[in-house]
Amino acid sequence: MPDPLSALRGPSAPSPIAPTPSPSGERRTAFAEHLEPPAEAAESPVSEAPAPSPALDALGDAVRSIARGERFVDGAMRRAARGKELEPGQLIAIQAGVYRYTQELELASKLVDKATGAVKQTLQSQQ
Repeated sequence: MPDPLSALRGPSAPSPIAPTPSPSGERRTAFAEHLEPPAEAAESPVSEAPAPSPALDALGDAVRSIARGERFVDGAMRRAARGKELEPGQLIAIQAGVYRYTQELELASKLVDKATGAVKQTLQSQQ
């Protein structure tokens, strides 16, 4: 039994559409030609990305420091959970590390809060 929808589907492969001349006689370009880069762009060398700004470097350092602090706190918690005996000097070092980590985390939180507020204020002033 033949498929009743086969007559409605038409040809299986799309037929190419011949370009139609414009009324003024100018040559029309195919859509695919617009997708190709111009010849001079293809020959130009790829430029290197500019060096990151010092502020971006500082932000990256801060994020890495926070991640390092998180690993330190996690390691201390795992050691404590295993019941490892720690000397007073080690406990003070852990306390100092946790304090530094919380300070960095609070600073990052405040910076994100200030940046969010600045973006909100900018968006409200543009309305």
